[in-house]
Parts: sequence; structure tokens; C-alpha cells
Amino acid sequence: MLEIFLITIFTQKATLKNHILNEQQQRAVQFKGKHLLLLAGAGTGKTRCIVGRAAYLIENGIQPEKIQILTFTKRSANEIVERVKASLTDNQAQSLNGSTFHSWCNQLIVRYPNLFGASNYTVIDPDDQLSVMKMVCGDRIIEYKGVRIKPQQLLDIYSYGRNTRKNLTNSIRERIYKGKSDAETNDEIDIIRPKVEVLLKAYQQKKEEGRYLDYDDLLLVVANRIRNDDEAKEILNHQLEHLLIDEFQDTNPLQWYLLEPFLDIAKFYCVGDDAQSIYSFRGADYKNVHLFSERVPDSETYILDTNYRSTQEILDLSNWLMEESPLDYRKKLMASRGPGIKPKLVNVSSQWEEANFIAENILENFTENNKQFADHLILSKSTFYTKPLQAVFIQKKIPYVTYGGRKFMEAAHIKDVVSALRVVNNLFDEIGWMRFLTFWDGIGEIKAGKYLNKILEFKDPFDCAQHVGEVIGGPEGEKIADIYNTIFVNSGNVKRALQETYAKMELSLAFKYRKDWEEKRKSDFPVLEMLGDNYASIGQLISEGILENAKQLNGNPVLEGSKLDDSEIKDHVIISTVHSAKGLEADTCYVLNVSPKVYPSAWNLDDEERTEEDRRVLYVALTRAKNELYISRDTNSINTVNTQPSTHPNSKYFLEALPDRLVEQTINPYSLIKPKDINRPNKIDLSLGMDFS
Repeated sequence: MLEIFLITIFTQKATLKNHILNEQQQRAVQFKGKHLLLLAGAGTGKTRCIVGRAAYLIENGIQPEKIQILTFTKRSANEIVERVKASLTDNQAQSLNGSTFHSWCNQLIVRYPNLFGASNYTVIDPDDQLSVMKMVCGDRIIEYKGVRIKPQQLLDIYSYGRNTRKNLTNSIRERIYKGKSDAETNDEIDIIRPKVEVLLKAYQQKKEEGRYLDYDDLLLVVANRIRNDDEAKEILNHQLEHLLIDEFQDTNPLQWYLLEPFLDIAKFYCVGDDAQSIYSFRGADYKNVHLFSERVPDSETYILDTNYRSTQEILDLSNWLMEESPLDYRKKLMASRGPGIKPKLVNVSSQWEEANFIAENILENFTENNKQFADHLILSKSTFYTKPLQAVFIQKKIPYVTYGGRKFMEAAHIKDVVSALRVVNNLFDEIGWMRFLTFWDGIGEIKAGKYLNKILEFKDPFDCAQHVGEVIGGPEGEKIADIYNTIFVNSGNVKRALQETYAKMELSLAFKYRKDWEEKRKSDFPVLEMLGDNYASIGQLISEGILENAKQLNGNPVLEGSKLDDSEIKDHVIISTVHSAKGLEADTCYVLNVSPKVYPSAWNLDDEERTEEDRRVLYVALTRAKNELYISRDTNSINTVNTQPSTHPNSKYFLEALPDRLVEQTINPYSLIKPKDINRPNKIDLSLGMDFS
């Protein structure tokens, strides 16, 4: 017993030495109970706690392969895993796994295809989903009283219903009618609903025929099998002991539906901040945090409230904002750094005034205060609102990047090449075949459809490789057969299959995307080949590769759309939506348009839950700042506060009762002043400048 005690003491000290934890963090890392909810405020070191917890478990004898870390981006998962590995010696954490929810479920299905009944499937991304839905819809249009539901909206209804676990009627109400529930809306929904149901069921059937799984399917396949199959539970019970879940406040009802049966299999370590739950449009439900103790027996809740990012002045403002809420967020952040500069509330009369103020302020910091452009972060509720700002930055030659854009694996030129690999991996992949066939000049959708009907009669990929050229005929048939055979022969070497396929398609790709081929698209294919080198099979590339690279990887130029320009990898200001800014921080932050009817949105004034989410959005924005925080607002909108009737006492402008002690108010010193006009006759002589002699 003494020996065991001494070993325990030693490992705990090693953990503290490696991770440098404060008292609150140490207590959370060394948690002895079954399930823990760790409420970690902004900048309090939640990632450090997850890293420390994983290391602590491994140091205390838990096999790393029995620890699963779940995050919302692959980048976050990789970061946590690498930090755990770096904190331990002798490759102790080599087999530690970190994944997104979708990637984790996909890994389980790939590992146990028969158990989950999902062998020989193809994971499809949102673009592919839309293609399937368009096939299903054909010329069938849902339209009533001016409301027309397009294929993309049908997918939105479908995904929203599954992620929120709401029925079809309520999903239509939320996605099409923005939550309205008056008698007229109810009548319209009653008429539209049967037509929507027919198309969604046809979409499901089409997925089954094509052996397609969309992202949501991955979670549902695993969740349903674990819930209803004792054998599946028993298998996973031997494979898993600890689930470490990051950003728990962003989980939605579907993800909780997936997680709940694992309470009997693994110990939960959930880290999150209910004050940063801002993704309800994706189905996220902050109640997963607020109801944790009720839903999870044998659970405890710890709080981290020591902030290492911001000054106390910034935190005082952020704390006040959340204290004004009718909800109890159970924490008040305290700065470890002490006092600093009071936040500034900048009153402007237009977006152009706002943009000029920010631009001049940044230039002053850059030229006179030895700050880099990268020390500045600009946050907005929407990208639309940043357009004047971007115009002023261009004018004043301020380098900047915006977060957004098409994801790497969703880029058209990448999907063209991957489509060739898809049809070898899954002979019955109609979406892949249609894209691959129509890529070639001379083959339109009608011809491709005829060829596809014959191709689907082949018995297997080998049969297809032998005869596909005969079915299509001509030079196009020779090219397609050549590429198909090349991939088929190299199916065990994904990198080589990609190299050979690209080499055979390069000239056609360069012609198809000739406008920006050399500048943007061409440089993506070495990246694709590098990506392929990480997978043992084409099937893994298509399923895991698409999933792992479908998220926007902020700060990683390799996998974000096309290769970034030189200007984008140098010193630059970041312009971001608040929703894309979680995890970001900067010395100086500017929060745009914190005005009435924006915080909260005019659309949300009579909806308490949506109003509170807007409050949390603002909270996230405020807590990105380290030292200086500027909040701008439109003075023209101040007099319009609460002009619309509201039934909720909290549905008001968030800064209406802002105490003077928390901010320093200022008028924009860089206002654009129009020169005063003078009275002159309204007549111009247009005979100037032309000699008619």
C-alpha cells in the first residue's frame, strides 16, 4: 500500500511540473470522481486542463488508446494530442486519439463495418447532398402563397430536424418561417408539410440505393446501434474508458443522443463555457451544460474563473454583460494580470466613419507604437458588415485577411480529381460518376446519364475496368478507361493514384479553370497528394479525408481553399465574424456595430433564447481582447432603442444601462466632414474644351 501511495504522489508531482497548473486547474486535472463538467470561462486555460487531464490519466496507468478526445475541429484535436505527447516521455501517448464527432463515428464504422452494418459506403459532403436532393426533386417544386422551398432548403430542414431532434413540422417552422406560429403560418405548414415529407423520404431512399452516408448519418448510425445493441455496447466497453469533450456548450441534441449511451461505457470529462454557446443555428443547445447535473448521475461541476488573457477592465465589462442576463452563468472572471486600459466606446454616425477610425487607429499603432498589424483583430456579427472596412483598408494599404471561403476538399478542381477515385471505390456512386463523366468535353448530362445506366450494370470494379471504355467509346472512352484502370491498379497506394490521376487530367483541368489556374488552383494538387499519403486506402481518403478537412482550419494556409497569397502569410490584420473567432485573441480588438437592433438583433427581440444567444455572441467578442478593446456603435440608431413592442423585459439594447465607470466614451475623431457648399446658379457650360474651327 505504501508503494502505491508513493507512486501516486510522484505522478501527481510530475503532472504539475509538466503542466504548470493553478489550484483550480490542478483540482480539475486530478479529478477522482466518475463524470465531470468543467465550466471554464474565456481565457481560463480549458485546453491546458484537457491536455493535463489526458496526460494525468496516461501517467496513472490508463492506456492512451482507451482515451478518446472529442472536439469540433480537427485542428483543435490535433493540437491537444500533440501537446499531450510533448508533455510525456517515451512515446507514452503515441496511440492517443483526438477527433471530431463525425470523424470519431466514422473511425468506429470503419473499424467495425459489420457491427454497424455500413461496409462499402461513401461519405458525401454538403455539395454531394445537394446533388442527390436535386436528383430527387427533378421538376417537383414546392410552392405555396409565394413561399418556394428549394433543394438546399429541404436539406436545411432535414439536417436541422435531425440535429435538434425536432419533428418535421417544427423544423419547417424554424427553417422556413423563422419560428412564427400564428394561425396563417400553421395553415401554410399543414399544406406544405406532406410535399416536404415525400421528397425527404425519397432523399433517404436515394442515399440507401447509392450507399451514401452524409455527416449526420455517421452519428446516427453509431448512436442507434449503441442504444439498441448490447453486443455493440460490450465491444466498445472494452475499447473505451474515458471521453474528454472540448467545447461542450456547442454540442447539439443529436450529439447528446450519441453521447448519452456512452455514460455506461466511459467516464465523461466535459469542458465548456455556457456563456460562449453561440451556435444554435447549427442546433447547439446550451442546455446540455445547464442540465448536465440532472442528466448525468454521479457527476460533479467545477469552475475555472481565473483569466490569463485579458485585463480586469475588459473582464469587468464582460462580467457586467452576463450579470444583466436573466440566466445564471455561474461564474465571474478575475484577471491574473491586474489593471489595464479601460475599454473605449466609440460613437460613429456611419460605417465609413467607423472604418476610417479603425484604419487610422491601426496605422497609428503600427507607425508610432511599435505594434504589428497582426496585433489587431476586428470582429463583426456578419461578413456583410465588413465591406466598407475592407474598402478603406485597401485604400490605406493595410494588409488584412478575412476568415471564410470554400473548404479545401469542397473546391471544384479538387472534387473533379477525387470523383475519379470515388467511382473506383464505389462502382454505384452515381454522384461521382456524373461529375467524372461530365468533366470531359463532349459529354453532357444527357450523355452521361445514358452511359451511367450501362455502367451500373457492371458486376464489380474489375468488370468496369475491362469494359468501361467500350461503353463510352471514342477518345473520351479511352481517357476514362485509362484513368479508371490506373486508379484500380494503384488502389493500395493513394498518393500514387492521385499523382497518376492528376497527371492524366492536368491539361483538361488547366483549360477548365484557365482564369485562375496558375495563380490559385494548380498549387493545391501537391497538397492533395500530401494528404493522400496519410491514408492506407482510397476509401479512407474519401471518408476520413473529406471529414477531417471539411472544417475551416484557421491559421493553416495549407488546407484553406486555394494556397494563400504571399500577402496573406505576412503580417496582417484579421477580420472575422464572431462565430469564427472562438479560440482567437489579440492585443487590440475592435467589435463592430454594437448598436440597437444588432445586439440583440431586431429579429430576436421577442425571443428570449435568441436574445440570450446574441448576448453570448457579444461576450465572446469582448473576451478576445488582451489589452485594448474598442466597441463601436451607430449613434443614429440610439434613439430607436425598443421602438418595437416586446413581451420580454430582457429584450433591450444590451448597452442601454451600461455604467459610465466601465468604459471611456468618445466621438470618432476621424469623422468624414463634408465641405460646405455655396449658392451658385445651377448651370454648367458644356461648350468647354472643344475647338470647332
